[in-house]
Order: sequence, then structure tokens, then C-alpha cells
Amino acid sequence: MPELSTRPRRNVQTLCLAHEVGQLIRVRCRHCNITRHYLPGDLAKLVGDIPFWDVERHMRCERCKLRELDADIILPSAAERLKIRVRRLVEIRMVRRVIWRDEE
Repeated sequence: MPELSTRPRRNVQTLCLAHEVGQLIRVRCRHCNITRHYLPGDLAKLVGDIPFWDVERHMRCERCKLRELDADIILPSAAERLKIRVRRLVEIRMVRRVIWRDEE
């Protein structure tokens, strides 16, 4: 009989499923300790329908510009939701940059 894994199993919770339930994604920077809350539907428009714990790989902190982030999923009560400031996606812009290379 195969041995059982010692790692805890996570339920796969994608961003679109979290949006349907009404959950929020809480992202905290481990370096500067700033916390932001996002709607999962807005994040799904940016990075696709991925599991919520993979969101931290696609983001960086606005304050310190580091990628040391922790992402959690929360389902706040109505009283907690009034106190939480949720960041909303306004628009997506594609930026074109010129990258130069010196010829040798």
C-alpha cells in the first residue's frame, strides 16, 4: 500500500470560483508589511483563471518593488467588508518599450 503524503492537500480554488462565491484576495508584502485586497475577477482578467496561491508569483509590491508576497483568500462578513478597502481594476494598458542592443 502506498504511503500517504505528509503535505496537506489544498482544495483547488481558482480566481473565477472565488469571484462567484464573493471571496476576496488578500495580498501582503512580507518586506514592508502592507496589505491590499483585490476582487478575484479583476485579478483573473490580468493573470487568467489560476489558483489563488499562484497570484503572488505574478505580482510585486508597489511600495518596495519586491516579489516577497503572501496571498490569502478570505470571505469577509458584511461588517468586515465595510471596513475593507478593495482595489478595483480600472483599465489595462499595453506599454510598448524600445529595447536597444549594441552590435559588436
